[in-house]
Amino acid sequence: MTPCTNMISQYRAKVQFSEPDDNSPALDATNTKRVQEVLGTFLFYGRAIDSTILSTIGTIVTQQAKPTKKTMAAIAQLLNYLSSHPNAVVRFQASEMTLHANSDALYILWPKGRCILLSLQ
Repeated sequence: MTPCTNMISQYRAKVQFSEPDDNSPALDATNTKRVQEVLGTFLFYGRAIDSTILSTIGTIVTQQAKPTKKTMAAIAQLLNYLSSHPNAVVRFQASEMTLHANSDALYILWPKGRCILLSLQ
């Protein structure tokens, strides 16, 4: 189980489309505040302890200003993931590994086909 849902890839397709717009009903002010509180709390947790959830939080954060029922479902899935994996541990161990950097641009994974540049330095 992963903290986010994955899109089904269609390899060798002539045209790749981004995910359709979210047309589910908008949340009221109370639930909007709840979404923002959950994301703020687990953003700190992700940076400090469990970095596996950062990509999911980054995806949901793009919708926090105008959250919908689909956003709330994504929050529920994240909370279910976190409750079923409570013992996150980060271990650092010395090794002879050398880090090589690559860059790539992703646009299909984000809503409305936005281009996001990811890079390691």
